[in-house]
Amino acid sequence: MEQAPSGPVADFLQECTISGLSENEATPAADLYGMYIIWCEQARLDPVSSTAFSRGLRQSGNYPRRRNHESIYPGLLPTGPIPIQYILETDKPPSLNGPMSAYGA
Repeated sequence: MEQAPSGPVADFLQECTISGLSENEATPAADLYGMYIIWCEQARLDPVSSTAFSRGLRQSGNYPRRRNHESIYPGLLPTGPIPIQYILETDKPPSLNGPMSAYGA
């Protein structure tokens, strides 16, 4: 029996994302890593590097793709308070590949 991935990246994915969605639902890799950094700050954890974060995503079955000139994670959307805090802290509008684009924003 295969063991589920563990560690801070897996914990972040379990707590802050919804997976297994349509490939039209996607989150930009840079935004997902930014949300992970905020989650680590709140949990008082040292974040892993972006390379290690990407590796952890792959170990959890999430593989990046390119769309509109950026790396995205299809079928994976953030949930909970972390994405809201990320938008407030970065003052960054949602990406064309981000979850808000599915609603015409």
